[in-house]
Amino acid sequence: MSKGNGVYLRFLVMEYGYVRRELEGAKLGNSKILIEGNEVYLLLTIRRNVEVNEHRNKLVIDINEDSVDCLLVNYDRSEATLFSIRHNIRKIRTNYRRIRKSIQEKVKNPKLRNELLAKYGSRERKRVEDRLKKITLLLAEIARENNADLVRESLKDLRLNSKKRSKQLNYRLSTFPYRKFIEYLNYKFSERGLSVLEVDAKRTSITCPICGYVDKKNRLDKETFKCRRCGFTFNAQYVACLNLFSRSDDSKVAIRGGRLILISRKTASVVAVNVALDEPPNHMRWLRGKPVPKLIISTPSS
Repeated sequence: MSKGNGVYLRFLVMEYGYVRRELEGAKLGNSKILIEGNEVYLLLTIRRNVEVNEHRNKLVIDINEDSVDCLLVNYDRSEATLFSIRHNIRKIRTNYRRIRKSIQEKVKNPKLRNELLAKYGSRERKRVEDRLKKITLLLAEIARENNADLVRESLKDLRLNSKKRSKQLNYRLSTFPYRKFIEYLNYKFSERGLSVLEVDAKRTSITCPICGYVDKKNRLDKETFKCRRCGFTFNAQYVACLNLFSRSDDSKVAIRGGRLILISRKTASVVAVNVALDEPPNHMRWLRGKPVPKLIISTPSS
């Protein structure tokens, strides 16, 4: 590594197996040295051409302030599974907000106050960053194991701060870094050769996936959805996933024999929907969070 004026720093790189796999067929870009306390790191930028292909299996996600709710549609196994990955980013942000408020109220020395605020601000960023990377890596690995492309909501029109909402609600919604999460998702899926499809998410949480009726009153509370027209009752956390799936390839959600099914027009397949148990089956051992409770499926009323 050039230090300037003809001076170079030379490093002995000890390659682990996974590092050798990552470097195989890749080009090294710019590198830099990172110093943290008494530790020195060499950061290498790797460039690799990845061919992104379209797959028929889909991983549909709906991003919420407390969880990432998912619908995994695997036509190869003729199954679809709803599950949630819980994260505690809002709790992390709320705790550090309380700490900052306490520092501002109790520490009178401006220099010490600024040092403490910077210290805890750095800790908060690192913890949130760690959660984002782990969640996006988990989702990407789930998709890779199932050869599934990502279907997610489009956030181009997202407005986190609204004058129509209270300051407390605006803060709650802004605690999750949506755009950074999406950036990590896009990168990790593309890295694995999986496509990312954006879908318009307007009113997906208040639209009935069976009959298409739209009404804010369909959402009884945070956990319960009940259509005022056809009577379809389901867990509210998963309704958005079903609607995103329908919009992604012009498919249909229906009920047959008391079971929720997905009818795909592109693949001409009919897939029954299951909900992940607290103890997931072996082929779903990657599941890290328990599913959202209170699942109810009722047949539409005549």
